[in-house]
Amino acid sequence: MAPTERNRHGGKVAAAGDTGAPSSVGVAPPNSDRMKSLIFWIGFFAIFALGAFLRFWRLGEQSFWCDETITLGRVSGTFGNLMGSLNGQGFPPGWYALLWAWGGFLKNYLHISTGYIFIPSVLRIPGAFFGSLIAPVGYLLARQFMNWRTALLIMLLFAINPFLIYYSRDLKMYGAFYFFVTLNAALFLCWLRGRWWIWFPLYAVSAAAMIMTDYLGWLFLAVELFWMIARTRRRGLDMPLFISSIGIDGILTYWWWRYHTWFYQGVAYHHTEGGLAWVARYTQMNLRTVAGQPTISLLGFLWPTYPPTIKILDWYHLGPGFLKHLATRGFPAVEQLELGASVVMVAVLVLGLFPWDRIGGVKRKTKITSQEAEKQDNGRGRWWFVALWLLIPGLIFGLGSLPKSNPFSIYPHFVIWLPRYMGLMAMGWILWLGWSITRLPGMVVKITAGVFLCCVMTASALTNNLICRQEPWAFVNREVMHYYNPSEHLRMFIAYSITNHPFDDAAVNMLQVLHLPLKSYPGWQFPNSLYWHIPRFALLPDKPGPWRSIARWAYYNKGLKTLVFADRNGDIHTGPLSTVAIDKLLGPDWHLVYHKDFKWYYQWHYYFASTWRIRVWKRIAPKLPASIGGAKQPSHANTKPTEKKPSR
Repeated sequence: MAPTERNRHGGKVAAAGDTGAPSSVGVAPPNSDRMKSLIFWIGFFAIFALGAFLRFWRLGEQSFWCDETITLGRVSGTFGNLMGSLNGQGFPPGWYALLWAWGGFLKNYLHISTGYIFIPSVLRIPGAFFGSLIAPVGYLLARQFMNWRTALLIMLLFAINPFLIYYSRDLKMYGAFYFFVTLNAALFLCWLRGRWWIWFPLYAVSAAAMIMTDYLGWLFLAVELFWMIARTRRRGLDMPLFISSIGIDGILTYWWWRYHTWFYQGVAYHHTEGGLAWVARYTQMNLRTVAGQPTISLLGFLWPTYPPTIKILDWYHLGPGFLKHLATRGFPAVEQLELGASVVMVAVLVLGLFPWDRIGGVKRKTKITSQEAEKQDNGRGRWWFVALWLLIPGLIFGLGSLPKSNPFSIYPHFVIWLPRYMGLMAMGWILWLGWSITRLPGMVVKITAGVFLCCVMTASALTNNLICRQEPWAFVNREVMHYYNPSEHLRMFIAYSITNHPFDDAAVNMLQVLHLPLKSYPGWQFPNSLYWHIPRFALLPDKPGPWRSIARWAYYNKGLKTLVFADRNGDIHTGPLSTVAIDKLLGPDWHLVYHKDFKWYYQWHYYFASTWRIRVWKRIAPKLPASIGGAKQPSHANTKPTEKKPSR
C-alpha cells in the first residue's frame, strides 16, 4: 500500500495520523512523494525479508515434539485415514487437509521421495509460509488505525515477534491460524471503512478459513459481533451481510462437529476426567500467568518462573536431584534481564495511553481537511476494536480456566489458559505496543524504547533457531548417524533418557534423519523400529538400574558393535552413570569413541536447562560371526508399534 492515499476526486491527502504541515501551494513536491514512496517500499520489503528469514532459517533444526509427531502420523496416510484420525478430537479439518495436500503435491507433481517429504524442514514449510505473510498483513491491519510510518513499525513488530515465530516453525495449525485471524481483522475493517464490493467476499472467505483452521476463531467472531453492535455509524446491509457470513461458518462448524467429531461428547465431556486435563498440572490461571500473558505474546517468555517448582520438575521428569545441581542448570541472570524487559514493555503500554500532546501543552497548529479529520476520528474509534480484541477472549479464557466447582466456570476443566490457545490475542497486543511507542513523549524516548524492545524480541526469536528447545532427539540422532551402518542396524543400540513425553518421537526422528519412508497406518500409530531397519532403542528413566542393565547386556551380546548413551544430567561426572563406571561394566573390549555435551532449554517458560551428553562406545575386537545371537534383547527396547493418544 502506498504511503499516501487519494480522495474520491483523485487528489492526494495525508494518511490517517499524519500531522506534517502542507506545502504552501497545498500539494507536496513530486520529488518528496517519490522519496517517501522509495523509503516505504525499501522498508516494506526489508521487513518482510527479515520476517521470512527468521521463520525459514534452520527450519529443520528442532526435532518433532509429541503433537507434531501425531500430526505427522495423520498426514502420512490416505485422506480417509486423515479424516478418521480427527474423529472425537475437536480439530477442524482445514489445516490437516492442507498439510496432506502439500505432501501429495511434493510426491505426485514434483516427484520428491516420501522420505524427504516427511522431514521437519520440508513438512514445516506451509506453517513458515503463512507465518511470513503475517507481517505484510499486519501492515494492512495497522493502516486501518494509523499512518504508514507507524504501520511500518507495527509490521516490524509482527516480523520479529518471537511468539509468532515460534508457532510459525511448528507443525500444528497455530501459525496459520494467527495469520488468518490477522487477515480477517484487516479485511473486516477494510470492509466497514470502504465501499469496494470485493471487501466483503474476501472477509467472508477469510472467516471461513479461520474457522476451518481452528475453532478458537469463534472467539474472534464474537469480538467482531460486539463491534458491529456497538458501531454508531452503520450502513444498511452491513449487519445482514455479517450475519450471513457467520451463519455459513456456523453451518460448517455444526456439520463437522455433528457428523465427524461429536465435539462435546468426544472432547469436552470426555476430557473432564482425563485428556486435556493435564493442562492443570502446570499452567493454571493465577496472578503470574495473567500478568505474564502480554509478556508471552510480545517478548516470547513467561513472567519469571525460577527456580523450578516441584510441579514443573514432575512434569518434565527431572527428579528431585535436579535442584541439587541448579547452579549449573539455572539462569537467574537471564530471569533478571527478562524481568527488566517485561517492566519496560508494560511501562510503554501504559504510558502510551496518556495524551502527551495535551499534557505538554502542545497544540496542533496545522490545518487539516474535513476528510482527514473524519479519517483520524475513525482511526481513533477503531482502538475500541483492539480493546474488545483483548477483553472478550481474555474473559472467556479466564472463565474457562476456573475449576468446575466454581459457579462462574464455563468449561468442565482447566484447558483454556495455554499460551498457544491465547495466541489470537497476540496481534492485538502488537497493535497496542506499536501505537504506544509512537505516542511516547520526545523522539529520543520513542527511539530508545523502540530499539530496546525490538532488540529483546529479536534475541528471543533467535532462540527458536539457535538452541535446543524442542525434544532433544535431533541433537542426539544427528551425531549418532556418524556411527550408524544401515546394513547392520541390529548391531547398534541407543539408550535415551525419558523426556516429558515418552512417545516414540526418538524413533520417528531417527526416520527423519535417515529419510526413510513412513508406513501408512490408520489413525496415529507409529512405525516399528525393527521393521524400518533403524537401531534398536530404549527410553530409560534417570535411575541407575536400567542403564547398568543395558551395559551388562552389551557386555554379553557379542554381536553388538555400537552402544550409545544419550542421557540427561550430563554435568554429573561421578556415580553409577559416569564414564568410568560404564567402562567397568562394558569391559576391555569396549572403547569410548565420542563424547559431546549440549543443553536442552525448557521452552521459553522457564530459566533452566538440563545438560545432556552423548557417549558412543565401539567394540574393538577381532571380527565376529555375522549372526547376532547369544543375548536376549533387553525388555526396555521398543519392538512393536503402540497406539498413542493425541494431545492438543
